[in-house]
Parts: sequence; structure tokens; C-alpha cells
Amino acid sequence: MREKFLLPGSFESSLVCLDTDILVGLLKSEKEAIEVIGKFQSGGLSLSTTIVTAYELLKGSAISARSDENLVKVKDLLSSVRVLTLDLQSCEEGSRIYSELRKKGQTIGEFDILIAAMAISNEETLVSRDSHFRFIENLKVQEW
Repeated sequence: MREKFLLPGSFESSLVCLDTDILVGLLKSEKEAIEVIGKFQSGGLSLSTTIVTAYELLKGSAISARSDENLVKVKDLLSSVRVLTLDLQSCEEGSRIYSELRKKGQTIGEFDILIAAMAISNEETLVSRDSHFRFIENLKVQEW
């Protein structure tokens, strides 16, 4: 079954997994990211991200010009959402995703495979602008 790109505001569950791109937008105070996340919160949706996204955000803050300031912002942001962990079920899902993509001759980054696997394993809708997530079967994706 192909993944579904949902229309803005339409969710099959109340669980929303925020990808790195929207959280970076929030950290940079981008108006659209702030509005989208605000709508999720006002709609009572449960917000999460993945441990991989946490790593990407922490790494980005560590190498930034204002690393101390950015690290505080990232830690504050991560404390406000549930962080999905990489468990055996997610690893199994990730290996399935990798195998299916490889058979089709489609490749995406390992981190994005793990992000998708954690979202699928936790039955969450992934919120992202990365179009390559479209290639992953059984992944519910919400473009922002």
C-alpha cells in the first residue's frame, strides 16, 4: 500500500511526528512553521519527534556559530515534545523499508529511513516537506 499525503488539517490519528525540517523552521522563527505547529497544538494533537531528529538538531547547534545559545533552544524544544526512540520494532521496519526501496532502485538517506520507521512503528503521521518520504509504503505523511 502506498503512503498517503494528507490534506492540511486532516489526520487519521492524533499523533503527529515532526521531522527535522519543520523543527528547524520553528527554531529559526519561520512564520509558516510556527503557524502549522500552533494549529496542531490548538487542535489537541500530540506532538513528537524522533531520536534521529534530536541528534540532527543537537549536532546542528553544536557546529553553529552560536552553539551555546542554540543548544539551549534545541534542548528546550526537545523537552516540549515526546521523543520516539529507536527500538527493535523500528529497526525491523527500517530494514523492510530499505529492502523495498532497494528493490525499486530508489534510495534515501539512512536517517530518513529510520525516521520513517519510527513514525510507522508508533502509528504516527510524519510532518515533513521532504518529498522522498513519498516512496515509503505505509507511511502517513503531512506536508507543511
